[in-house]
Amino acid sequence: MTKNGKAIKLLIAEDEKNFSLILQKELSRRNFDVSVASDGRSAVEFAQRVDYDVIVMDMTMPNMDGIQALKVLKQAEPSPEVIMLTGNATVETAIEAMKAGAYDYLTKPCKIEELDVLIRKAHERRDLRRENLYMQTRLNRKDSTLSLVTNNRKMKELLAFVERVAATESSALIMGESGVGKELVAQSFHRLSRRHTEAFIDINCGAIQETLLESEMFGYEKGAFTSADTSKPGLFELADGGTLFLDEIGELSPRLQVKLLRVLETHSFFRVGGVKQVKVDIRLVAATNKRLQQEVEENRFRQDLLYRINTVTVEIPPLRERRDDIPLLVDHFVQKAASKSPATVSAEAMELLCEYRWPGNVRELKNVVERALVLATNGQITVDCLPIEIYNKKKLTAPTPSSERPAAPGTAKLADLEREQILATLDKVNWHRGKAASLLGITPKTLYRKLRSYNLGNN
Repeated sequence: MTKNGKAIKLLIAEDEKNFSLILQKELSRRNFDVSVASDGRSAVEFAQRVDYDVIVMDMTMPNMDGIQALKVLKQAEPSPEVIMLTGNATVETAIEAMKAGAYDYLTKPCKIEELDVLIRKAHERRDLRRENLYMQTRLNRKDSTLSLVTNNRKMKELLAFVERVAATESSALIMGESGVGKELVAQSFHRLSRRHTEAFIDINCGAIQETLLESEMFGYEKGAFTSADTSKPGLFELADGGTLFLDEIGELSPRLQVKLLRVLETHSFFRVGGVKQVKVDIRLVAATNKRLQQEVEENRFRQDLLYRINTVTVEIPPLRERRDDIPLLVDHFVQKAASKSPATVSAEAMELLCEYRWPGNVRELKNVVERALVLATNGQITVDCLPIEIYNKKKLTAPTPSSERPAAPGTAKLADLEREQILATLDKVNWHRGKAASLLGITPKTLYRKLRSYNLGNN
């Protein structure tokens, strides 16, 4: 049995019928899921339809010998591990088999106990290759750097609910505005489930064009399209035994909605350009910032797919509805970003941060804190370190000293305040316009235009 409780899928390719029947009987008794092929060509055809973990194959067979079949089998990805059997082993044949990609070889007749051990070791290596592929996929993707930090009563109730239902196998739908932390809640569903030792695979359905998204989700076979030089497993295969998180599921095209529904109903699919049915055992967690019921009513999302994905539904409140979390999150991001040089936040700056509406939610708050730390003097974030849209709020509402008379009652010179903030930011970064534009949250082109209006375009 595998570590997730499934039987190892084993194919025996052997032209000696009596010997193959003995192997099938004995290995089935040891809880392997065993199939039998009578020659090399049949073994290749079987492997194109079923994803075998290990293949035990005779070196000498009619139609296609073991070495030829091995070379074909190793073109797939992930390919099965292959153990070669031979009745007249020589150093030359052993070297040829190993060079072609065989895991190991045994001389016939072999002991069942010895073959049993070798099959299990071969399966462990295949599992390791899959895990390495999973880790490489994660390294090539941007992991979330936000943290699920809260003191808010509603959020604590939500997390307690997640903890209760995470142990089930139900699909889950997470709703909420962009930046509220939907992926972190999805990770909680996975971490608290029985699948926590397996892979957590995520994909943003709105960030990839449809043709690429299909091959990312389902994988593809060699030659499926012009640039498909090798076969590649999709994210469904990488998530087998674990959790697949589909972020922004409301962006899926109608065609991919149909394919996804079929996978959820049959637990199987075909790679792009493939003929082999791939079976998977996944838990689906989806997220959206859309109202999917409204999308259904406007014929942009399938009703039957919505029924499939929203067995459990949680909605994360926006940051403006849990302002008691803002000081906690600010302190968390400050400590995380300034671990080597501790920083503080002035009371005035914290007050402004708590009053701001945060349309980008926690993600926006994190970015603001990180930018403010770059501008901080003497290790303290002050009002002047905050972006214009937050900083100007304070300037515009500040009382005017009695010795100064405003140009018009109830108005402020917003352009002057903006100019002051831009110049202060440029001074902080030694007039590096790219850095200044990033900290101000504007494009370099916009910054250049502002400087030209101040007659500072050539500075």
